[in-house]
Amino acid sequence: MAGASLLAKGEGRCAVTGALTLETAPVLWEQLKAGGLLSGAREADLSGVTDADSAGLALLVAWRGQCLAAGGSLGFQALPARIMALARLTSAEAALGA
Repeated sequence: MAGASLLAKGEGRCAVTGALTLETAPVLWEQLKAGGLLSGAREADLSGVTDADSAGLALLVAWRGQCLAAGGSLGFQALPARIMALARLTSAEAALGA
């Protein structure tokens, strides 16, 4: 199983690397929660994401929703092509802010 990792960069910025899949999404969600980034993130760099599936898309949509519900915003940098393709198929582009 390929892993995912979260790197907090301060001031609500972070980077996600590795696979964003059904296997890694729950672990990443817990890392976001533990790091205060679940509702406090402002910018996430996804350029290091190597694989993604619909669970990864769901995680990103839910993460952005949590940030918006908390009165903030979350922008994704370098959204993977696979996530964008899934978002188009499911009409989720707006939920990603794309």
